[in-house]
Amino acid sequence: EQKNYLDEIYKGNQRMVDLVNSLLNVSRIELGTFTVEPEPTQLTELADEILKELAPEIEKRETKVSKNYDTDIPKINVDPKLARMIFQNLLGNAVKYTPEKGEVSLEIKKQESDILIVVKDTGYGIPKEQQSQIFTKLFRADNVKEMDMEGTGLGLYIIKSIVENAGGKIWFESEVNKGSTFYVTLPLGGMMKKAGSKQLS
Repeated sequence: EQKNYLDEIYKGNQRMVDLVNSLLNVSRIELGTFTVEPEPTQLTELADEILKELAPEIEKRETKVSKNYDTDIPKINVDPKLARMIFQNLLGNAVKYTPEKGEVSLEIKKQESDILIVVKDTGYGIPKEQQSQIFTKLFRADNVKEMDMEGTGLGLYIIKSIVENAGGKIWFESEVNKGSTFYVTLPLGGMMKKAGSKQLS
């Protein structure tokens, strides 16, 4: 019984830590004080690392995960911490917001001037009337709030800022109870180095 109480306290504490870190990230983005330290990075390896970290949740939910990477994906100059945040958010959301035994797919494609990342799921989807708010701060769709899903409503706002700061784009398609597909492009030229007082965390 004591262990159960402590587990709940620990989970609550972690939620608060996540929220505070996310709010700090939002502040750094809006003040323009976050650091960007690009280095040659293989995005497919980064994506595989995130999938490995998500493996316990994927197995628990019996999610079927498929990958499709172009064979000629070059290393591009991106800040690996920021790129990790993009994959963590998109893949983490896809797994979390897809019912058990659902499907999640990841594609990484080389295009003429950029890398295209596509994360598709067969999850709960986003109500059409709320889709225009999906990248705004603290927004969480009504259908997932009703299920008491954990989340800060800041993740997509943060990664949109990261992607656009790098000269890329992010957009999505979604239908309730059929799933969502998120698209991200990152320029082959990578991210510009930026001195700042703090890194995003």
